[in-house]
Amino acid sequence: MAFPESFLQELAERNDIVDVVSSYVRLTKKSGSNLFGLCPFHSEKTPSFSVSPDKQIYHCFGCGKGGSVISFIMEIENLSFPEAVAFLANRAGMHLPEQSDDPGAKKRQRLLALNRDAARFFHAQLKTPAGQPARDYLARRQLTAQTVTRFGLGFAPDTWDSLVRAMKALGYSEQELFDGGLVRHGKTSGVYDTFRNRLMFPVIDVRGNVIGFSGRILGDGEPKYMNSPETIVFSKSHNLFALNLAKKSKCGYIILAEGNIDVASLHQAGFDSAVASLGTSLTPEQARLLSRYTSEIVIAYDNDGAGQKASQRAIGILEKLEVRVRVLQMQGAKDPDEYIKTFGADAFRNLLAQSENHIDYRLGAVQRKYDLKVDGVRHARRGDGGHARRGRDRRGAAPAQAAAQPRAQGTGARPAAPRDGDAAARAEHPLRQPPLGGRRTGHH
Repeated sequence: MAFPESFLQELAERNDIVDVVSSYVRLTKKSGSNLFGLCPFHSEKTPSFSVSPDKQIYHCFGCGKGGSVISFIMEIENLSFPEAVAFLANRAGMHLPEQSDDPGAKKRQRLLALNRDAARFFHAQLKTPAGQPARDYLARRQLTAQTVTRFGLGFAPDTWDSLVRAMKALGYSEQELFDGGLVRHGKTSGVYDTFRNRLMFPVIDVRGNVIGFSGRILGDGEPKYMNSPETIVFSKSHNLFALNLAKKSKCGYIILAEGNIDVASLHQAGFDSAVASLGTSLTPEQARLLSRYTSEIVIAYDNDGAGQKASQRAIGILEKLEVRVRVLQMQGAKDPDEYIKTFGADAFRNLLAQSENHIDYRLGAVQRKYDLKVDGVRHARRGDGGHARRGRDRRGAAPAQAAAQPRAQGTGARPAAPRDGDAAARAEHPLRQPPLGGRRTGHH
């Protein structure tokens, strides 16, 4: 798609690269006239990402990526050239000139429209007699009608072709449904619905587009949770559930939970900065996405062995970025949803205030693993009058505690600074339509 050179020049003039990049990267260090920050395209601890206000270009000395404001938006938003131009034109309030259709952009827009209509279909099915099992499940999890609407939750009927027939009636082809991951091919011929008898959570990106789905089985069956497959509009490792809502929070930090139900419960209780990683372990791409919107992250994974391992892995990824990391430890409940239901929102708020920085959390994990205190007591009980215990305290526990002090203090709590991009802040919730209500996302 060719745009007039005069239009592209005006587009660049009205989208200053420093302003655009600052919506995604904290530019703090200055060298000459250039600004520096941590590269959003690869993990690094020392800023090597340079932006030149004079030349209106960016360049990373670490990974080598660079270019104009248009190429930056193409890279960071995963857009084609025409889509990036449209993105920046919308940001600047400019009208696009009439152009011939671009096949790639047209297919992308078609799949986004399909996902939007599928989300409305699932949302409407939740209110039908067939949706009673899903409504019963939501009642057991104590999710209100307001929360259901806020997240656009829905129901995939326990049939083979309900969605197929509904979308065909709206003019979508079987190939489009397959490209969107909404149907699968039969062994002999035809297609059938991917999601059946599941509570549906639409996955919505920060621009307000429904890009995929996550479904929880109702009743027996495997897998318990199912996400949309990779498509040209959806990549599980590059997106987070409810970030479209959490990015608007004013609390100054983001809560990273394991499951979609946890996130919905947290939002319902007033903790509107909660997100989840779509059933996967946190990925470097998801971590970098989080760092665009906050400088502080609280890990609130399940309080079991798997959750603790996931927390350790997430810490390893997040500490490479310019974010402060804290870890929530829950006693008497396995996850945030259960904790809030058992002890209430105020107790969870106090728990957040007392959450450990990631170094204290790791030291505590080592201490629990090797049971240092208990080991000292065992020596004392052997009849040595406490000498072995005191000796072990001098050789073991005391050095560990002494080492913890400077390291914990060195984490340096920086004030949280949510960074909503201008364009991202304009993203509206795509399910808000009078006939069918909303469209949104989830999992767990």
